[in-house]
Parts: sequence; C-alpha cells; structure tokens
Amino acid sequence: MDLHRYPETVDMLAAEYVVGTLRGGARRRLQRYAEHDPAIRRAVSDWENRLAPMAGLAPARMPPGRVWQAIEEQLGFAARRQLEARAAEAARPEPRSWFDNLAFWRGWAIGITAFAAIALVLAVRGLLPPGPTQPAQPPTVAQQPVPAISHVAVLSNKDAQAVMLISWDSAHSSVKLHRLSDAAPPSGKTMQLWGLPASGHPVSLGVMPDHGDATMPAGQQQPKQYPALAVSIEPSGGSPDPDGPTGPVVFSGKLLPVS
Repeated sequence: MDLHRYPETVDMLAAEYVVGTLRGGARRRLQRYAEHDPAIRRAVSDWENRLAPMAGLAPARMPPGRVWQAIEEQLGFAARRQLEARAAEAARPEPRSWFDNLAFWRGWAIGITAFAAIALVLAVRGLLPPGPTQPAQPPTVAQQPVPAISHVAVLSNKDAQAVMLISWDSAHSSVKLHRLSDAAPPSGKTMQLWGLPASGHPVSLGVMPDHGDATMPAGQQQPKQYPALAVSIEPSGGSPDPDGPTGPVVFSGKLLPVS
C-alpha cells in the first residue's frame, strides 16, 4: 500500500500510534514504514510534539510503601542486611557503594515512576483538568484522585483528521475531552457526544462545551458498552430526541481499551 497517496490516513495512524491505540501488526508495520520513510517519521514526530505539553497535566505522586518493599525483596536487601549484621559482630563492615545503596535505588525508582507517569499521560492515562491557580492549601498525595483511564478514542472528521481525544476514567465515572483542533459548533448550536453500542440506539454522554477541554460525568455508563463514539451538531441544549442525534454526525472514532 502506497501510504503517500493517503496523507489523511498517515496522519490518523500517526496519531493513534503516539496515543497508544494502534496495536499489533498495524503498529509494527507503521514502525517499519517510519524507519525508512521520512514523511511518516515526520507525521509521528509532529504528533509527539503536539501531545508532549500534556505531560505537564500529570500530578506528582509518591509510590506507595509496597513498591519499596518489593524493590528490597527483588534486590535481596533483606538478606543482605542479615549478613551485614552478622559480619558486624566480627568486624566493621566495609562502606557500601552507591550501587548497593537503597537511597540510590529509591531515587532510581522515583525517576522511573516519573518517566512512566509522563508516558501514561501521552497515552491518555493521565489527562486531568487543571486545578485552581493559587489553591489555599495544596492537596496531599492521599487526597489526589487517582485516574483510571480504561478506554480512549481519537475522534476524526470526514477527512480523517484527528480533532478530539476522549479518555474514559472508569474509577471516577467520567469522560474527559481534549481538543486537538479548534473545532467548534456553528453559532446557536452545540456539540453532543454519543456512545454507539453494538446494537440499539445511540446513548448521549453529554453536551460538550463550545471551546476548550472538559470532564463530563458518565453516570452508570460503562465504556465496554460502546465500541465507538460520535459527535453530532444539535440545537442549543442538546438533541430533543433521547434515542439519538437529530443533526449531522461530524466526528467519530473507535473506543479502545488502554490495556
């Protein structure tokens, strides 16, 4: 297949590759194409640069205590401490190198955790709405909600251009919208998000704001119910028909599990 004949498809595949929804053989094929095709590498790089600022939305978190315990067990620190205690009875133990120092491994683990957090953000696991500019009292780690993004969707227009990123937070029953373009409804109209089940009529997931990102409650809805999502243009306030859109469907995309 000559992908150069389908630039819109290349852009869509690059977007799904960076977000993490392109999987299996399709992902491996795009990787092989990118190794030899500057145009495809540039498309992937453009999406990486476009989504990189989202890393700043990830809140800092300290790994739980069980992480340190697991690290100590895997590295054999518990057994090492017992041997050192026995050796201390006979002679002063030799200074431990930086490689053997638990503080070093903790710092290394924090670095890996931070890197993983950024990767999850780029994969849409960490999309969170910005908080207040000057909070009276910063929330503690325990108070911060832990996102549980289970499904994501890249919504595209009729020209196969990605315009919206949708992430579904199952733990907090919320659907998060991140705009990838300046798509907005016509004057006097509104955009409405729909879940498209395998059978039956579409189900409204909420009326979207005209501009910017947003988090909408999902209620009792579960992402596994909807293989795809769509956005329609509706009268102000939403579709008057509870069983589906009354206006044109302008964006759509598959809703895929993150893991």
